Amino acid sequence: MLMENRNTTTLLPGFQDPVLDSQYTFRRVLDAMAHPGATVVVGQELKVPWPLNRATAAVCLSLLDYETPVWMDCAGNPDIADWLTFHCGCPLTDAPGQARFAVFCNKVTTPVLEQFNIGQDEFPENSTTLILQVSSFEAGRIRQLRGPGIESVAQLSIPDLTEAFWSYWDLNHRLFPLGLDVLFTSDTILAALPRSVKAGV
Repeated sequence: MLMENRNTTTLLPGFQDPVLDSQYTFRRVLDAMAHPGATVVVGQELKVPWPLNRATAAVCLSLLDYETPVWMDCAGNPDIADWLTFHCGCPLTDAPGQARFAVFCNKVTTPVLEQFNIGQDEFPENSTTLILQVSSFEAGRIRQLRGPGIESVAQLSIPDLTEAFWSYWDLNHRLFPLGLDVLFTSDTILAALPRSVKAGV
């Protein structure tokens, strides 16, 4: 059910130019998905409710609408809930298996991924896309990425994630064409990890 906006007078604005900014962000997300491990910059001009970062907010403004149920670990934050429902019109759900997108505002080392929708054989595109906010793309153990969109090998370094996450990712990759896709965000920087990509050390 769509949450009612409680106080529009205090809402932070969305995109300055909703059409052009949304198209720009969408293209950058596609670029990131097509080149796993590479980083792109989005949402530089946004002012967003804490603890959303600007890249996460830009992705939400570009990809979410009334047909995309969203699960959030910070859905109890009224500033974020009101901002999302006002600017995106997306319904918020507390059922992870029903979410088309899942947003982890709080930096978590091992998100519980098994509860989300991996899609169906007939409709693998119906799976959940995860948006994980991370502290940086530096200083973590380097992961070697191989798969579509990577000529030989690409590298991804995220200090927040534990070995348990990467063990799950190995399973997730084996489920292809089913499985989850992940967008990592840090401030205005975004990187993608599609389900088709294998991550090793």
